[in-house]
Amino acid sequence: AENSHRGTFWNTSTFSLAALILLIIAATPQLICMPVTNDVSYYDLQARTVMRGGMLYRDMVEPNFPGVVWVHITVRSLFGWSTEALRAFDLLIFSLTVFLLTRFVAGVRFQLAFLLFLAYYSVSEWCHVQRDLWLLLPTAAALNLRWAQIQRSAQAAVAGKTLFLYGLLEGLVWGAGVWLKPHVVIPALAVWLCSLASPDLRAKVWKDLGGLLTGGLIAGALGLSWLYFTQTLPWFLEMQLDWNREYLAEGNFGNLRYIILNMVARFFPYILIHLAAVPAAILLLIRQDPQRSAQTALRLRLLSALYLAWLLQVVLLQHPFDYVHFPPLLLGLSLLVYAFHCTRRARLTRWLLAGSFILVALIYSPVTKPAYLRLWSACLEQGSTGAIRNQLARIPYPDWEDMEHVAEFLKSQQTQDREVTCFSNDMVHLYLSLGLEPSTRFVYTQSYIEFYPSRRPLIFKALRESPQRFVLSNLMAGGLLVSQAKEIGPEGPNAYPPAFPEHLKAKFPFSLPIAFRSGSLVVHRYQEQPATD
Repeated sequence: AENSHRGTFWNTSTFSLAALILLIIAATPQLICMPVTNDVSYYDLQARTVMRGGMLYRDMVEPNFPGVVWVHITVRSLFGWSTEALRAFDLLIFSLTVFLLTRFVAGVRFQLAFLLFLAYYSVSEWCHVQRDLWLLLPTAAALNLRWAQIQRSAQAAVAGKTLFLYGLLEGLVWGAGVWLKPHVVIPALAVWLCSLASPDLRAKVWKDLGGLLTGGLIAGALGLSWLYFTQTLPWFLEMQLDWNREYLAEGNFGNLRYIILNMVARFFPYILIHLAAVPAAILLLIRQDPQRSAQTALRLRLLSALYLAWLLQVVLLQHPFDYVHFPPLLLGLSLLVYAFHCTRRARLTRWLLAGSFILVALIYSPVTKPAYLRLWSACLEQGSTGAIRNQLARIPYPDWEDMEHVAEFLKSQQTQDREVTCFSNDMVHLYLSLGLEPSTRFVYTQSYIEFYPSRRPLIFKALRESPQRFVLSNLMAGGLLVSQAKEIGPEGPNAYPPAFPEHLKAKFPFSLPIAFRSGSLVVHRYQEQPATD
């Protein structure tokens, strides 16, 4: 069935390739000039700390594994500190991921590549330059290695040592992914268990499993060795075994219904993929189509197991953030495209559904909007300025021109290292743009006060003892809309907007006098007083 339907999706891959090339040419300059989120800048700060001789976890509190910081250190060492360089790297990683995914699904490579790139160019900046998306690269590589191992096991003359060594290589790849995010062990286990549907591999399972576990242990040992020899291991263990228990217990991200509804709106129409992909994946795992070859059926099962396991760990173990939910959407899309290609039944219905989805995706995508396309030449000529970032941003905060105004004010005050506290997470970009060291190791001050309640006295003590002169906040922390947070009231531009909650004005840092305000971004002048919750 796979060979008989080669080229039925859009009839030819030539049109898909042409559309892919046009998309990349028309949308890449704008993509490179889009802003990055505060997490990206925070990982940059951690990378800068290590590169200056500092220590992860000790000098900056960080609940996650260090793999993402290692990536930032590598990129910044090779390509400099611009956001454009990091976004270009992100595009490269995504391109390699697409190459490996399309290599696995024979027959629809260009068609799938176009749809994956369209999704990548269409989503918000919250999905880009994130470890969850980068995690798809080792996953796609390991998926291809798993398929090669299945085929290798079918060879009667293959030696057990060979299976062990190739299993070790795959284990190294999965193990590298764990250092980015340990949640990947769940998809890894699902793919391996599904591969045992091959009787040839099942007969040689111990050599294969031994190689996988050995490779994973080696990857773990290499990472732990880095932590040990840089004297970071005790601080890493303290975060994972002590701090993170409270983080998991206390984590509260506000109105979850509001957060999820906003995420669904930003992902439309790609969020609809799950409605078709979940039942399709379940059916592919429990029922085999006799019209398909055994190899095609097993490919579909491996992809189904990967998709369902990834989606399951995202829903059950992770937060409802865009960047967390984007990878399973890409995997679900890959599964549906390949299943479409390999299925004979209800061809007209499938064509209508697929065509309608693609049409809606193009209509809703920002890359098809005239205003977006008009920025093409400006991005090439000017780069990622505040004005361009504001026009390209899919999430309307922070305001990047306001951020530039705040930076100019702080420069005029001749601020030095540790004299600025970015209380709101959105403001941490300024540490990099101004070349400043944070006032304390609690860089995400507002979040850590919320998620580590037992550490609040420690955090406020560190703030009081720091040489901070200014504390930066975003008025949207009060739950205001962008328009409300930017409103100028009768008290003038250096006062709170009329809608700002009165009860917050008595809390740190809003109890401090305002030295400067631009839109929703505020610079408070720190006064010697107890910093209380």
